Amino acid sequence: MKLIIKIISFSLIMISSYTYSASNHGSLFSFAENMLEIEGTAPNIIFSSNEKIVEVCSEEMIACFRSDKPSNIYIQAGLDVDLINATLVGLMSDYLQFNANKNIDYLKSCNAQVDYLLSSFKVNKAKIYKASACGRKTILNKEMEILLASK
Repeated sequence: MKLIIKIISFSLIMISSYTYSASNHGSLFSFAENMLEIEGTAPNIIFSSNEKIVEVCSEEMIACFRSDKPSNIYIQAGLDVDLINATLVGLMSDYLQFNANKNIDYLKSCNAQVDYLLSSFKVNKAKIYKASACGRKTILNKEMEILLASK
């Protein structure tokens, strides 16, 4: 019951304060903090060209959080606002978990994304995210696992 009240409260806060702008990143970060119950310092959000994202992240990615650069989140510029916001909530969740305990539970990050979409009345997108593990997939690259946010 407590969780349901918390989700409803967060949803109302997000709906009442939602307007997309650069300052919206703060509300997305607050949403991730509240969903995970982890507090932290907001990351730097770096919007870059597709070429830069390929260089920093991987060819198949639209965004990434790198553990070797733990204060930055990189995301491709020019994407749909809903995709940007849902992706940022997921990567901010990864960022918070990593900085809190050097471990990432991708299910928690995915659930935060789904809850964000539901709170924004994006029910169909939330269903798609949930069904596809939030667009995440793992590939093997020279015996190294890489988590991808699919294009």
